[in-house]
Formats: sequence, C-alpha cells, structure tokens
Amino acid sequence: MKSRRTVWNFVVLIGTLVFVPPAGAQEGLRKVRIGYPDNTICCLPLFAALQWKVFEANGLQAEIIQIRSQLAYPALSSGEVQYVAGVGPSSVSATLRGMPSRAVWFATDELIYSLMARPNLQNLRDLRNKKIALTGLGGTSHVALQVALESLGENPKNFVYIGLGGSQQLPALEAGTVDAALLSPPALYFAKKRGFRDLLDVGSRVKMPLGGLTVMLTTIRNRADELKRVVKSLQAAKQEILKSREKSVALTSSFLKLDRDVAEDTYTVYRKTVSGSGVPTHEGMDQIIKSLQAAGQFTDRKVAFDEVADDRIAKEVAKELGYKIP
Repeated sequence: MKSRRTVWNFVVLIGTLVFVPPAGAQEGLRKVRIGYPDNTICCLPLFAALQWKVFEANGLQAEIIQIRSQLAYPALSSGEVQYVAGVGPSSVSATLRGMPSRAVWFATDELIYSLMARPNLQNLRDLRNKKIALTGLGGTSHVALQVALESLGENPKNFVYIGLGGSQQLPALEAGTVDAALLSPPALYFAKKRGFRDLLDVGSRVKMPLGGLTVMLTTIRNRADELKRVVKSLQAAKQEILKSREKSVALTSSFLKLDRDVAEDTYTVYRKTVSGSGVPTHEGMDQIIKSLQAAGQFTDRKVAFDEVADDRIAKEVAKELGYKIP
C-alpha cells in the first residue's frame, strides 16, 4: 500500500488533471483513469473523445492525468491509473521487463517525425558529432531516429542526443544550443517556416505506431467490457477526426493552442497517418521490438506478438464500427 501511495504522490506532483465531468454528469458512469504523456498530436483522439463526449456516450467517466513516461508504467502497474495512452518502445520495454501488460489499440500506424537541422548543415554527414534534441532518451523518438539512421548506413553512435521537452526543442534549435531536432507537428510547421533544413523523414522509414493504449493483463481478463468501451470511444473519436475537418481543426487549435493556419497544417499531416482500424499490427509491434534491439535491448530474445500485444478487443470494436477485419 505504501508503494502505491508513493507512486501516486509522484503522479500528482507532475501530472495535470485535464478533465473530470461535473458532479451531475457522473451518475451511472463507470469511472476510468487514463494517463497520457504530453499535449501532443499523438493524443488527439483521447482529447476528441473527451471534448466530444464520446466517453460519456459509451458509459464512461474519464479522468485524464498527464504523467511523464518514466512514471506512467509504474502507475499502471500499481493500479493508480487503469490505462496509459501510449504504445511504443517505453511501453513494450516495460512489458518485456516483466510488467504484465499488453498493447491493445493503435492511435496511428506510423510516426510523424522529421529531423530538422540548422540551414548550414546540408546532410546527415554534416550532422555527425553534433547535438540532436529529442524527447525521451530511450523512448519512441530516440529509438526511431536510431533505426532511421541505420537504414541510411549511418552509425547512431556518431551523433549526440540531448533530451528536451517538446516545447523546448525548437527554441533550442533557434538559439543554437543544438544543431538539429527531431520534430513532429506543430513544431515541424514552424521549423520549416523559419528556414530549418529537413534532413530526414523518420516516419517514412520507421513504421511503428504513434500513440495507442496499453493496459494490464488483469484489465483484459477481468474488465473486458470496460476496456471495450474505452477502445470504442477512442476509435470512434478517431473516425470522427477523419470525417469532420472543421470540427477537428478547431479541436487541434484548442488542444495544442495553435493559430488556425497552423492547426490546419497540423491536422492535414496528422490525417495521413491516422486512417487505420486501431487494431495492433504484427508489423508495428515487430518494428518496436526491432527498434529496441537496435538500441541494444533484449537482443537475446525472440519476442512473439502475443507477448506484447492483444488485438482481440480492438478487432471486435473495429468490426462494430464498420471496418473490414480478417
């Protein structure tokens, strides 16, 4: 019990409570607590499900907590949150290190990252031994960049990686504190507008999900109906994002605090990656595992899909929402 309280105390210190329905709206709804890493484009379906009341339509009262990735999975394991809005190297690494968890839903089927550099740097060779800013050393962006570099014959060890918060990367690039930054929308839009050079489209070379849902095995076994409602809420919100441009641009603008033109560009880029059914794919999970192994982790293991993912609930939901699922 003491360890559970300790984890939650840390979560409260660094988490941000984003949404709790008013008292009158809570009656008869199942309470769920979902941790998410940051206010970034990967969490757009989560916030769409909140703002558009999709969770409520599926009988859920969702409490959304911002938690750093280092604490999200201990909080999931201790039961302080029941869901983590993320599938990537960090979540899969936690599973392979013994946490009884699985990826159950994909937010997107590919990454949205580009390596933006100072204008005087013409190519990756010029970037060797120079500083690259990215979020979460050892996380999705870091591992994906290393895999993309290797695919072009570059040794990832020839570059210097600096961990910075998402909002700090572009300012650091502009100030010259770093020589390049791995960016996603909307920072990518601003970097291009300000003349920084696009050296590498990481997303086109590393096919792994950006965002998703990770849960404990006990949730899959004992709370399957609740899990299905959560997955259905997220996938239905994602469907609505694809169908309703104006509504989604407005959400993107509000959620990420962007001007209209930036929100439109961000939505357009995001929409290209988000057309999937939400069902975890073997290819996506294999890529995450390969990326971890490329970074020197779990190199002595052959990991099966069922060890890290469970696609059954997502398949049920996808079929109910009209997707053709084998």
